Amino acid sequence: MCGIAGIYHFKFFSPPYTEVLYKMLKVLSHRGPDDRGVYFSADKRLGLGHCRLSIIDLSSLGHQPMSNLSQTIWLAHNGEIYNYQQLRNELKEAGYSFVSCADTEVIIYGYQHWGIEGLLKRLKGMFAFALYDCQSKPCRLILARDRFGIKPLYYYQSGELIAFASEVKAISASGLAPFKKNDKAKINFLVLGSIPEPMSTLKDVFLLPAGTYMSVEGNQARIVRYYELLDSFSQPKLNLSNVNVYEDLRQKLEELIDLYLISDAPLGVFLSGGLDSSALVALAARSKLRSKPLVTLSVIFEEKEFSEDLYQKIISQKYNTEHYALKITSKDFYREIDNILDAMDQPTVDGINTYFVSQAAKKTGLKAVLSGLGADEVFCGYPWFKKIRWLKKIYRSGKFLGYFWDLIGSLNIRSQKLSYFKGDLLGLYLGLRGLFSPAQIAKLLEIDRKEIEMEIQKIGSLCQRSDIKKLDPIDWLSYMEINFYLKNQLLKDTDFMSMYHALETRVPYLEHSLVEYIARIDADLKIKPNTPKPLLAKSLKDILPTEIIFKRKQGFVFPWQVWFKKDGRGFLEEGLSNLSLNKKYVFALWQKFQEGRLHWSRIWALYVAGKKI
Repeated sequence: MCGIAGIYHFKFFSPPYTEVLYKMLKVLSHRGPDDRGVYFSADKRLGLGHCRLSIIDLSSLGHQPMSNLSQTIWLAHNGEIYNYQQLRNELKEAGYSFVSCADTEVIIYGYQHWGIEGLLKRLKGMFAFALYDCQSKPCRLILARDRFGIKPLYYYQSGELIAFASEVKAISASGLAPFKKNDKAKINFLVLGSIPEPMSTLKDVFLLPAGTYMSVEGNQARIVRYYELLDSFSQPKLNLSNVNVYEDLRQKLEELIDLYLISDAPLGVFLSGGLDSSALVALAARSKLRSKPLVTLSVIFEEKEFSEDLYQKIISQKYNTEHYALKITSKDFYREIDNILDAMDQPTVDGINTYFVSQAAKKTGLKAVLSGLGADEVFCGYPWFKKIRWLKKIYRSGKFLGYFWDLIGSLNIRSQKLSYFKGDLLGLYLGLRGLFSPAQIAKLLEIDRKEIEMEIQKIGSLCQRSDIKKLDPIDWLSYMEINFYLKNQLLKDTDFMSMYHALETRVPYLEHSLVEYIARIDADLKIKPNTPKPLLAKSLKDILPTEIIFKRKQGFVFPWQVWFKKDGRGFLEEGLSNLSLNKKYVFALWQKFQEGRLHWSRIWALYVAGKKI
């Protein structure tokens, strides 16, 4: 888990770029405080840099950029390859020799043996890497990201060069990309609460899409998609008549947890008290790889209705974990706000919870943690999954819209009555996940509503494919949540908030083989009236307390609504008054919040928009 940066020039890497590369690495130093390295290619086209957070092979042999023995292939890697030991053994049998015990070296020889496509389909884990191959003539640069976009990689391309880095702020600090704010980013953020790939807050800086790689040869660059989850959703369905899905899932979960526990550095588990994190603790505590008590971390609050310390104690006591509970108050939030915004590489309406629990992990001496992130999207855990078939019917009919909004309100979604009704699936999804409506955004930005609607249609181009429309509504919603909310918001803010504290966050529920298997399961098995996440619950029912299995879903939520009203008036009003938005309308929304008629996320979104876009 690290930070990478590089500059590739189509003609000649001149000396001034060396200083620029070091400047980019300095900006990324929080991501990898253990080591730093650079490589300048013999053909004088590439400068490649790396900041290392040592997790596997803590010795100097894990130094990056790393090369093969002939120094014809060089690599800077951010992430973890969990099946690296298996791949290493395969490559050894094929005749390759290894110098280190690091997973990075497996990528180098895996590429050399299988090629880029063959390598990528074999990797299990999270990764973003830059590989320079000078065995090929001309030399070839490859930038690649993992299947679900767990690890980021941004790039800027002009006529003569490509600059890339793990964070936008590093590219911005290079001075190579013109600092032009992306006006479309603000629209997208106000719609979704995040900025969808491939765009960023800078007009000419892009996020390499998840499940793709960029290949650069000479002065030609092309982006190739190597992975599509929809292929799994579209396969013939598995049900109890043809396979015991609960046994299969149990076996897959036990196997993958062993892979995710491999670490040469101290590792723990985020424990919220819900089903997802409790299941990880139960599986990890039972693993044969564990030689010492498992470390668990939780966040608790003075506001008892938001604290889940009762359930956290049930799990930590049952599995005899070394448990740390961090109490967070509104004073802590306001004290840390500048650091939180600094950590926020790209604007998000979420992520503050990850900031604090990552800070706590670092204080306890951990360098890596397991997180339950992704389980709600993959196992269909949000309350609206149970109602999506009804919601879709009502929405598509265009009738009974009042009933539609009553259903949404009953599910405790942060949504309000957003005017997205056009009869298409994008409108339905934004009705569930949207932050502000086109009319509201038009008022806030004082622009034509048509401009906003055009941008929304670009967001939703994914929804228009016929094979997506044919999915069962439950599968459709799972696919949308993974490809919008999870990929563009939760994974992004988890990366930059945890890496700000030099902490690696591992997400076992996003192991692609697990996600693909669940995608193939009949949708009727994913939803049961009285059992949250029945696939997960039934697979692990013998190792989880019934209080956890049947606990009402709460989510990892801070008491923002309470804190903003209690302590945030002066702080927020000052911030809102400085926004480059329609101030009259901003304070009309602020008044609605004060009256209890607006969710806190809207106020926070406006504050973030003013600070980060």
